[in-house]
Amino acid sequence: MTTRTFFVCPAPPCPNGKLHLGHIGGVYLLTDLFVRFQRMRGHRAYQVTGADEHGTYTLVKARKLGRPVDEVAQLHIDEIKGCLQAMHIEPDIFVRTTDATHKQNSLKIFRELEAAGYIDVRDGYQLHCETCNEFVADSLAVGHCPACDAPTDSNLCENCGLAQQHSKLRAPRHTSCGKPLALRPIRQAFFDIPRMADRLEDAIGRSEWGETIRRKECAWLRDEAHALPMSRIFERGVMLETPAEVAGQTLMTWFEGLWCFDTGIRLQCARDEVDYDTVMRDTDTRLLFFMGQDNRFYYTIGVTGSLLARGYPLPANHSIQDFYNLEGEKFSTSRNHALWADEVSQQVDPSVLRYALARIAKPFGNNNNDFQIDGLIQSASHILGWENAIRRDSLHPTNVDARGLTPALDDIVQRYVAAMDQVRFWDALELIDEYFVAARFGTSPEAWRPAQVSVFLSLLHPVMPVLAARYGGAFFGENWIPALEANATLLAASPRAAVDFPPFGVPIADSFIRQYQSRFQRAVDVA
Repeated sequence: MTTRTFFVCPAPPCPNGKLHLGHIGGVYLLTDLFVRFQRMRGHRAYQVTGADEHGTYTLVKARKLGRPVDEVAQLHIDEIKGCLQAMHIEPDIFVRTTDATHKQNSLKIFRELEAAGYIDVRDGYQLHCETCNEFVADSLAVGHCPACDAPTDSNLCENCGLAQQHSKLRAPRHTSCGKPLALRPIRQAFFDIPRMADRLEDAIGRSEWGETIRRKECAWLRDEAHALPMSRIFERGVMLETPAEVAGQTLMTWFEGLWCFDTGIRLQCARDEVDYDTVMRDTDTRLLFFMGQDNRFYYTIGVTGSLLARGYPLPANHSIQDFYNLEGEKFSTSRNHALWADEVSQQVDPSVLRYALARIAKPFGNNNNDFQIDGLIQSASHILGWENAIRRDSLHPTNVDARGLTPALDDIVQRYVAAMDQVRFWDALELIDEYFVAARFGTSPEAWRPAQVSVFLSLLHPVMPVLAARYGGAFFGENWIPALEANATLLAASPRAAVDFPPFGVPIADSFIRQYQSRFQRAVDVA
């Protein structure tokens, strides 16, 4: 098998709060699953993300708190990292967009696009608050989407995914003072998407991206393609020095903020003492992005276009998730309709949370990613059923069936590999259940089948690494490593007569259920 290099890049969170379970489940957990899976297969896989500190969300939060924006950003970055750690998610590279290294790299990318002829300075418009005497951007301006009339900021409509243009936003108002905003003409740098539209559409059409994503992006390129503004008058960000007409403006975060993946890959290549350009052009390198639906447009068009314009291959795939709901309603910080990852993981085992959240993921466009207390309870029960079965089988270690996988089990494993490679996590989880049933765990206590047990734990490993490692160590010794090939498993020690640690899938505490129902289910029932 050829060893590949995977750079797996979840969208960088904005440091304006902690991560709730919707953030974790839709983006960072799925990234972690994919990275762990590829490492288990023997590939090099790196998780690269960061913090988008130049977006307006942090500035808005700082103004509300009356605190310096950099202080607020640092507070929330620490919280974000704590939430990831609580869920057993550990990025290899975490880029802060305020770092000098990232600023320099962003300017380098901009200059490369300019040299390739894809940067055009032209007349544009930016919203301005006459009352506060400031130009506004992103979440500092709110109004209604011209396409679907849903409430939106001047950034991107979360309802329909349309990238907003200041000149078309309906009834714009200033977030800070609530007053109407006026349009002012300015000169702006634009990314000339129409110049590459045919080439980009052809490349996306031939890619291995999901059909829904390919269809949406190709339709936009064919019917609606327009230049995307790249600069604005705003106090925070990566400041441009050239072209002269836009000197002093800052790059929009939908480009510069997302480019933290590029900065991170360069940092990882430096760590590994390999050449960035060589690695990125290697046919055995795969670049994948993981995001919520609100990031779709700028990743599939803006980021992809900036790669293609600079001569690099398209991303191998995009994992895009609809917004996660909580008991039928969108996770909302402002309405306190959210569960924070670091807090919940203190009451529910992270392995159970990871499995419950992974089960919610669906193909993009289904709008059915709903976290419910019943699903969490069922997940814990499901895991406990697996644990009880393999524990019962291990009570008879003297009668060992040393045969490998049956053809039926091997077929399931190969389908699992294909599903994980194609970021179809929902199918991979179904195949774990199929493997469990086909292996007949817990039904034949007269023989213990180490190869089948080891592969089952390996199937679980990307989703529940701590659980898999604990059982693998108990059954096979501390040197056990997850592997999907049955002949890769060697018994490092005789199986123990009993597992000497409590199960992971313990029932969810009644106190947690009551508190949850009081906060969320009653509110939904009343609505």
